[in-house]
Amino acid sequence: METKQPQLVALACVVTFCYVVGYLLGYLAKDAVLTSDLEASLNLSVGKLVHDGALLPPGKKWPGDTIHTLLPSDGGTYQNIQTRVVYSTYQLVQQMPGGEKMTGFTRILHRTVPDLLMDEIPTYHLWDIWHPECDHGCSFPVINRPNAIMQFMRAAAKDPSLLKGAWLLMIESDYVFMQPVRPPGNAYDPSVTGEQYLFDYIMPQHPDAAPHIQKLYGPGKDINDVPASGPAPVMLRLEEWLVIGTDYERLSTEMESDAAIVRQLAWVREMYTWDVAVAMHPDITVKLLKPPNSTLMCQPPFDTALNNASFTHYTWGALFYEGLPSQGGKNVYKWDKREWMGDEIVFKPKNVPMPPPFREGLTLTFDQPLTRERYDLIVQ
Repeated sequence: METKQPQLVALACVVTFCYVVGYLLGYLAKDAVLTSDLEASLNLSVGKLVHDGALLPPGKKWPGDTIHTLLPSDGGTYQNIQTRVVYSTYQLVQQMPGGEKMTGFTRILHRTVPDLLMDEIPTYHLWDIWHPECDHGCSFPVINRPNAIMQFMRAAAKDPSLLKGAWLLMIESDYVFMQPVRPPGNAYDPSVTGEQYLFDYIMPQHPDAAPHIQKLYGPGKDINDVPASGPAPVMLRLEEWLVIGTDYERLSTEMESDAAIVRQLAWVREMYTWDVAVAMHPDITVKLLKPPNSTLMCQPPFDTALNNASFTHYTWGALFYEGLPSQGGKNVYKWDKREWMGDEIVFKPKNVPMPPPFREGLTLTFDQPLTRERYDLIVQ
């Protein structure tokens, strides 16, 4: 009896280990199973919706002032850390007056396998993607975004239950919602135009960019028609996304095969393909918004205050200096999203180090003064 007990304990350990490993492998491989030849033969959807909200009754339309927010993501730790922040702040502003118009949130996950946030955030999972290697990181993280956005839009055209609002607002993960987003107007009124944000660093008419923009847009066309924007933040109707987005997707594919365009337009090249696609459809008016008049976004600390914006974009790092940075000024505070990466932060978020108390005389990365308004926007 005594000799059998260690054997039984060992057998129990082996069975437990096999069960745990089998369960883990089954969870990680479940989407690979669903994308087999069997799925294709049954004509099943290439995406699935996880952890969704309420549906409209059949035959009903969402009110024209409702907004469904969409967030494309590769499911990597860098974006997942940010996604938790943006979704949490989205939920906060939903509780404010006007937040009732923010009727839906869907993360468009373009990744061959599930990720850590599948059961935490409403997610539409796309596993049939352009570049599966980006599951493990790639040099151009948004390379799958155009196709992922359009896969979702085409799916929504076939299955309207995927939509939770009349307006579709495309965002990025590095946003913080500050107040409820306001719709441009009644989405069913054709005189009401969609909206997009004007980025100062997108310059289609710049001499270095112009030849490549001309190539994408077409010979003989006036590149002054091309706006300085990008695919996020943008608020349009589904029909408008389907029209503009089809060319955005196509141009993004063409651009990636042109080494000169890739080299010159670099990490913002996909933003330019969106702009060219917008210019190709002059019948669809998309209003360009810029602070302080933008009701969509502002970018601290470059922008001086929130003003009318609904959310902030922290692509600029918050770096404070004594003296001018360009002249060797001393860095006295630093927070940069690019330093917040890794699984450990996803599993156990850490507190953001707060800046020192405001004082006159500090400067920012671009040699501009740190005003009280800029400081208050950062610490909000």
